[in-house]
Amino acid sequence: MRVARYVATGAIVVGASAGLAVLGSGSASAIGVAPVPGGVAVDLSHAETVWAYNNNVGGAIAGLPHPSATSFGLTFDSAAALALGYPQGRVGFTVLGPVNDLNGVIVAYAE
Repeated sequence: MRVARYVATGAIVVGASAGLAVLGSGSASAIGVAPVPGGVAVDLSHAETVWAYNNNVGGAIAGLPHPSATSFGLTFDSAAALALGYPQGRVGFTVLGPVNDLNGVIVAYAE
């Protein structure tokens, strides 16, 4: 049961991150999701980054019962806050590894 919970929660961490743009920005979404060796890379547009920050998506992810959720959620919010300091700042992240032992990198982009 514990493994199933980790798999489900890991999928939620990745899925919530990738799906947040669909909820916030409608059909004009510019979210980029691309497979990378061993994981997935997600790039949010500026509007999606603003929406995610304003709707506390990082805080919601941080509250999930997954070993990586707290760190990811808090880092996501910090990166989004940094990105909002630039006119077209945005957040991108890469999630690597199996869903029961996620790791990755979050980068705030500025254009």
